[in-house]
Amino acid sequence: MEASNQTETQKKANFNIKQFLSGNILVQESIRKHLWYILFVVLLSVIYINNKYKTESILVDIIRLQGEVKELRDRSVSYASELMSISRESEVLKIIERKNVDLKELKLPPQKIVVKKNY
Repeated sequence: MEASNQTETQKKANFNIKQFLSGNILVQESIRKHLWYILFVVLLSVIYINNKYKTESILVDIIRLQGEVKELRDRSVSYASELMSISRESEVLKIIERKNVDLKELKLPPQKIVVKKNY
């Protein structure tokens, strides 16, 4: 009886590449007992790998969008500074003269017009 127990334990312990490649390892009782657990672990592994690929693609998109935001922010600052320089009074006068627009600068401050109502 001890000899049969030893041969069974040796059969259980001797998992080699030849058995694995031939498919005989799937027929053994110890593997069949834990088949659902093995399938569950494989499923979790596939889900984990899929999740990792999705998060990496999202990370690549985030990095790309951050670069675009930085570029657009720089462009916005450039346009704002250009607009500020163009909207100065001296620059406006130069543009008016260059385009021959018949506008003249006021020398007097604006005055308030008061209208009296007679009822």
